[in-house]
Amino acid sequence: MKKNVIKFFTTTALVLLLINLTGCKKSILPQGKEINDLQLVQVIGIDKLPGGSNDCLLTIASKNLEIGGEQVSTVSTGENISAGKRKALILTSTGKTIFEAVRKIQTHSNKTLFWGHSGYYLIGEEAARENIAKYIDFFTRDHELRIESKIYIVKGSARDLIEQFNQSDFYIYDKLESLGRNFKLVSISEEMKIHELMRFIDIHHASARVPCIYLVNREGEAGKEIKDIESYGYAIFKDLKLVGFIPPDISRGINLITNNVNTSIVVVKDIEGQDVSLEIIDSNTEVIPRFNGDNLESILIKAKVFSNLGEIQSQIDFTKEDSISYMESQQSEILETEMKSVLEKVLEFESDCLEICDRIRLKKPLKWHKIEDKWMEIFLNTKFDIQVESIIRRTYELREPSGYKKQENKNQRYKDN
Repeated sequence: MKKNVIKFFTTTALVLLLINLTGCKKSILPQGKEINDLQLVQVIGIDKLPGGSNDCLLTIASKNLEIGGEQVSTVSTGENISAGKRKALILTSTGKTIFEAVRKIQTHSNKTLFWGHSGYYLIGEEAARENIAKYIDFFTRDHELRIESKIYIVKGSARDLIEQFNQSDFYIYDKLESLGRNFKLVSISEEMKIHELMRFIDIHHASARVPCIYLVNREGEAGKEIKDIESYGYAIFKDLKLVGFIPPDISRGINLITNNVNTSIVVVKDIEGQDVSLEIIDSNTEVIPRFNGDNLESILIKAKVFSNLGEIQSQIDFTKEDSISYMESQQSEILETEMKSVLEKVLEFESDCLEICDRIRLKKPLKWHKIEDKWMEIFLNTKFDIQVESIIRRTYELREPSGYKKQENKNQRYKDN
C-alpha cells in the first residue's frame, strides 16, 4: 500500500512537470540567447544628476566586439563616433532610481544587455556625498549582478571618467584590472569588493574607506597627451556620506595601520646624503588598547617593518651598523609621519574607517562590549601613540656598490699622504 502511494505521487509530479514543458505557452525555464545577441556589461558608473535633482545617471561600458559594426558610442561631446574607433560601447540613461535607469537603458541598445559580467561599479563623487548605501542597494539586491564585483569612488564624475578614458587606446575594464593588480606594488590603495563594503559599513558605525580613482592627463608617444586612470588613495565616509579623501602621498599610512601593506618603496638618505631605496617586504601592525578598569585611556599603534636595500647611489660601505641604523631610523620616521597624518585626517572626518573598533573588539571583547554604545565619542577623544620599528634584512645580490673598491683605494691614498 505504501509503495503504491509513493508511486502515485511520483507519477503525478512527473506528469505535471512534463505538462509545463510542452505546448506553446511561456516556458518556466530561462530563455536562451545567442552570444551574438548579447551586450556584456562590464563597467557600471553611477552619478547624481546636477541641478538639485534626486535622479541618477547610469553609464555602462561593454567591450566593442563589432569592429566596423553598426553600434555607436556616444561621448560627452555629443558626437557619435563609430564603434570601430573605440574600445568600449558606452550607453547612458537616467531614472529616479538605478533600477528604473537600468530598464530604460535597454531601449538604447540593439542587443540584450547582460549584467552577469559586471566587474566594476564606479560611484561618482556627488552621489557618494549624498549617501553611498542608496547607490549600492540595487547592486547588492538584484540577482543579475555580482556582489563579488569591485567598487571605486570616482573623484569627479563617473560618466566623464568612462567616456573620456574611452578616447584612449585601452579598454576601461582592462585598465581597472591592471590598476587593481598593481596596487600591491605601492600599497597606496587596495581593491574592495562590494560585499566587503557592506560588511565594513555595518561593523564600523556607518564609517568606511573606499579606494578612489580619478582621470589624469599623461604624456604619451611623441609628446601626445593621453587620458589615463590613477589611484587617488581613499575616499572616507562618515554616516554613509563621503566626507573627504586621503590622497596618495600619505594613503600608505592607512595600509600600514590596517595591516594591508604588501610591498612599497621608501626613499631615504645614506650618511653621505645620497638617495637609497628601501623595499618593504613585510610588516605587522598591532593596535593595543590601554584600559584603566573599563575606561579606554589610550591606544598604541605599533608597527614593525622589514625592508631590503634595493638601490644605493653612493659608493660607501653601507653594511656598517651605524649606516644601517641611520637608514632604518629615517624609514621609521617617514612611515610614522604618514600614519600620524592619516590619523589626524580620520579624526577630523570623525570616521572609524581604520577598523580600530574591530581590532579592540577582537583583542578585548569583554571590555569592548562595555564601551561599544559610546564608541564614536570615545574614539574622537582617545589619545593615540604611534611607534614604528624598521629592520633592514638584506641587500639583494650585492654587498658592495659599484665603484666601492675604487673609492676605498682613493680614501687609503689620502690616509697615506
